[in-house]
Amino acid sequence: MEGLRETATRLLGALVGAAASVSVAPDISRGYEMRESIPELEMSLAEEDAEWVQFSASFGGDGELSRDAIQKIGRFARLYWLKNPLVRSGVDTQAHYVFGQDVTIRAVDPEVNEVVQAFLDDAQNRVEFTSHQARMQKETDLRLSGNLFFCFFIDRRTGRVLVRTIPPDEVDEIVCNPEDIKEPWFYLRAHSQVETDGRVVLERIAHVDWRHTGADLPEAVRGYRVDAEHPVYHVKVGGFGEMRFGVSEVYPALDWAKAYKSFLEDWATLARAYSRFAHKLTLPSTAAIPAARARLGTTLGPGTGESNPPPVTGSTFIAAPGVDLSPVRIGGANVSAEDGRRMLLMAAAALGLPETFFGDTQAGSLATAKSLDRPTELRMRARQTFWAEVHQDILGYVIEWAVQTGKLSGQVIEEPDGTPRVELAVDPETGEPRDATVRVEFPPILEHDVPERVGAIVDAATLRGQAPAQALDASTVSRLLLQALGVDDVDSVLDKLYPDGEDAAPEGANRGEVNTEAMMVAAVREMREALRGMAGGER
Repeated sequence: MEGLRETATRLLGALVGAAASVSVAPDISRGYEMRESIPELEMSLAEEDAEWVQFSASFGGDGELSRDAIQKIGRFARLYWLKNPLVRSGVDTQAHYVFGQDVTIRAVDPEVNEVVQAFLDDAQNRVEFTSHQARMQKETDLRLSGNLFFCFFIDRRTGRVLVRTIPPDEVDEIVCNPEDIKEPWFYLRAHSQVETDGRVVLERIAHVDWRHTGADLPEAVRGYRVDAEHPVYHVKVGGFGEMRFGVSEVYPALDWAKAYKSFLEDWATLARAYSRFAHKLTLPSTAAIPAARARLGTTLGPGTGESNPPPVTGSTFIAAPGVDLSPVRIGGANVSAEDGRRMLLMAAAALGLPETFFGDTQAGSLATAKSLDRPTELRMRARQTFWAEVHQDILGYVIEWAVQTGKLSGQVIEEPDGTPRVELAVDPETGEPRDATVRVEFPPILEHDVPERVGAIVDAATLRGQAPAQALDASTVSRLLLQALGVDDVDSVLDKLYPDGEDAAPEGANRGEVNTEAMMVAAVREMREALRGMAGGER
């Protein structure tokens, strides 16, 4: 009975000690339930409110992140891209998907295409925008900062357009139409400029938006000098539609990438601690410890002249009866590197890539790879479409200045809101206005889609031998096949196949009577001969 009383007393003491954190409250309908104490609950809510207040303080009165918050996020994102493997791999992988196989850009009209190719081949533009390396870098910059500010330098005599980018941190504010936040007018930029005499001058410039140049412009906006000679084209991602600035796309992954890095560092520390002792030596008595310590004690490696060097690798340990030497095993340690997988998955989800892209090849097979590739393919295809529109916008601006300077025949019509619209002159051969369309085409993203794509192209061109005929013209079929086969310069091959820019009909047949299958055969034959000729020339 005395032992039972002592046990009850200890239990009562434990319950009283725990009452500071947990209380038992009666509930007539549900019996008893455990609830957090009021002080702990208030502390938890206070911490949560502090996080919300800190986050909401970054938002301005217009419902978007403050400029300072966006700049800090961008700086952290760039730092993590330099030092964190998860962020670096996620950003670089998307850039490789989008631009890794290059892109083909060509205008429909030959004269317009000359202007387009001159812009693309300009050495100054290649440094900043039109080379493969520049495009890869622009994709990386866009993901990390969320903003690209393209600044145009125009030679108003020749129509030459050069493009450069303004560092995002130099743009302090975007001034929009007071009645339409989707219509930017000015980009307020503050940057330090070093003069030839070494003086540092702070420049405050209000760059005009590339679609707002035709309006009546003031001399200054909020203390910034208006510069209409160098308009700006803004590209943003990662933010809401009503936000004037974009936000870094890797922002959601930063905390989890940091957590995973810290976890692996802690795990490595534990592994080093576990490995502090390599072997366990069991001796028959304590009297043998001094001799063993003197025999095994060493601080230098072999070949240093020490009188008691450690045994070389592969030595044999000979033990007396009662002496046992065994390695210390760390395989059963409580913390494993695989325990941090959930943090890796959160970072991968934020970067929009499957787990297999971050080095874990055991997480998938060929069957799962195809299913995992589908969302990734759609994501990258959407990004390619995004970049195609960016290129078309910039090239449209180049064509506009070619018309204004007389390099292309046509006129630039100003809409009521000041937006310019290009109308090219009529083609004397066709009697129709010249087509200013610029095609931006990317190769297929997935390699294993090549057989399916070729089969689909052939089926579409021949309708599997069924009528009606002429579903696709031969030049279109040739272009699609060359793209599906991954030919680097599709346009140069097409120029060899069709030097006059027209489809070639089989000999002895009228164009109106040629069916699609015959056109297909002729196109493939000509393509084969052209490729053979190119291969012979390379030799």
